[in-house]
Order: sequence, then C-alpha cells, then structure tokens
Amino acid sequence: MTKKIILSLFLLITGYFFYNPMIISLAAVKDPESIHFKPGQVFKLKDIPELKSSQNMAVYITLTQEDRKNLSPTIPKWKVLKSDNTALIHDLLNCNFRYNNSDVSTIQSKIYVYSNNILVFESEISLNTNGLGLQNRTTGWATPVDSNHLLNIISQFDRFNLPVLIIK
Repeated sequence: MTKKIILSLFLLITGYFFYNPMIISLAAVKDPESIHFKPGQVFKLKDIPELKSSQNMAVYITLTQEDRKNLSPTIPKWKVLKSDNTALIHDLLNCNFRYNNSDVSTIQSKIYVYSNNILVFESEISLNTNGLGLQNRTTGWATPVDSNHLLNIISQFDRFNLPVLIIK
C-alpha cells in the first residue's frame, strides 16, 4: 500500500514537471562586448559580436506564469519553448530591432541562445500584447521593427519536453 502511494506521488510530481519544467540557472554569461547604438538605429541580432560566428545553435525561451497570461495569442503558452531548427534560428537572428535608448526593468521572461552547447547570449524578452522587445546589457530596450515577423518566428518554436532545463 505504501509503495503504491509513493509510486503515485512520484508519477504525479514527474508528470507535473513534464508539463511545467523546472529551470535551474547555473549560467555565468561573460559581459558582452560594448556596442554603441544611436537612438532609433536598426540592427539585427546577428550583429551582436557573440552571435556573429555561432554554429549548431539552439534557442530557449522561458516564460513566467504572469507573462504567459498576457502573451500574444500566436505564441504557445508553454513555460519553456525551444528551437534547434537552423532556418528558424537564422530568421530570428536576422530580425530587425530598433534601439530605443531606454531600459525596461519589469521583464522576467528570458531568451537563451546556445552555440555548440555553450551559452553565448542571454536577454530578457517581452512577448506580451502590450509590447514586444528585448532588454539586455548590450542593446538596452530594443523593439522589433516588424512585430508580426518576430511573433511568427517564435510561434513556430516547440515545447520543451523534459522536466528540467539547466541553463549553463
């Protein structure tokens, strides 16, 4: 009887984490190279030095529960989204963003870009209906030039299917 209860609890907890993965961050991303953008300047993510020569890439987006409530309807509402699709990542890195010469401090969702299993870029990301954009030390607050294009790319990301995501 006790074994059945323990097994049931174990299966229940494991099932929960498959649906709602635990995110463990062990990452220590080195400080990015300085880039001096002018207000209103348009840039692509691939212009960021850490992303210029990246290969064998994978991108993870972790969404907080609060952010998932306000997501654009085209984005899957999973806690962690993932893509290792080369064409999709290429499109993401070639998205145009506009430097706004400002900062936003309330964003909690994140995007992580890996190259050859090494974390090369990390940024807060807002995908809610009120404002799309990236916030990080390199670009400050940057908004997509074509919001629908960015949403279309991210809407094609897959659900992360493991119970634990370790960011290292």
